[in-house]
Amino acid sequence: MPVIANNVSLTSGSSSTNVFDNTNFQFINEGTELRISAAVVGANDGIAGANVNYRFTINNTEFADDAIVPALVTGQPFTDGAASYRTNTVFATGQARNRPLLVFRNQTSGTLVVKYYIFISQQA
Repeated sequence: MPVIANNVSLTSGSSSTNVFDNTNFQFINEGTELRISAAVVGANDGIAGANVNYRFTINNTEFADDAIVPALVTGQPFTDGAASYRTNTVFATGQARNRPLLVFRNQTSGTLVVKYYIFISQQA
């Protein structure tokens, strides 16, 4: 099954581009499952205004807005099967082309790296 996975470095106050842009999956079919996993390499203490957050939508349906990205834990593998890094599991419900959006935002005072892994089910 297809996977999109990468690291993105975010300076203080910056946001990533949509990680689905310029991939074969910037539009997905109805019934496609997306499993989103993400982790911050470094501390992400959850104090309001000092976090790395993410926004995840498909079309007009918002699944996460300013949700906190979990911190990467030493000794815990970062894979699709690691439930502690799973942020969302959804099925696209639009009848035609569905447009997913996943953006990370760094609200801390330093530069941090976000790892992401997106499982995409077989499309009909």
